[in-house]
Amino acid sequence: NVCAHGKWLAFVSTNVETANPEAELAPGLALLGPIDDKFVEVIDVYEPTADGTADRCFISKGYDATTHFETTVEDCLDMYRRITGKELDLSAK
Repeated sequence: NVCAHGKWLAFVSTNVETANPEAELAPGLALLGPIDDKFVEVIDVYEPTADGTADRCFISKGYDATTHFETTVEDCLDMYRRITGKELDLSAK
């Protein structure tokens, strides 16, 4: 447990599209009801400047605000393709 009984820890995140990121979070924050404490932080997401095929140095992209690590999985699958030259096949054999 990370919270006292009756308390909840929640994350609301987005990819910033305006000059007012906190306003972009307002609809998600409103769903939470009363908030005891809130921390707002804007973090840049970085990407490698090359895809690694020339120098064989493969670097993943930084994490973004998508839920369920959707773009992280896509990045890992893309890295696998660049490293091995083929698509990852996870079908049952």
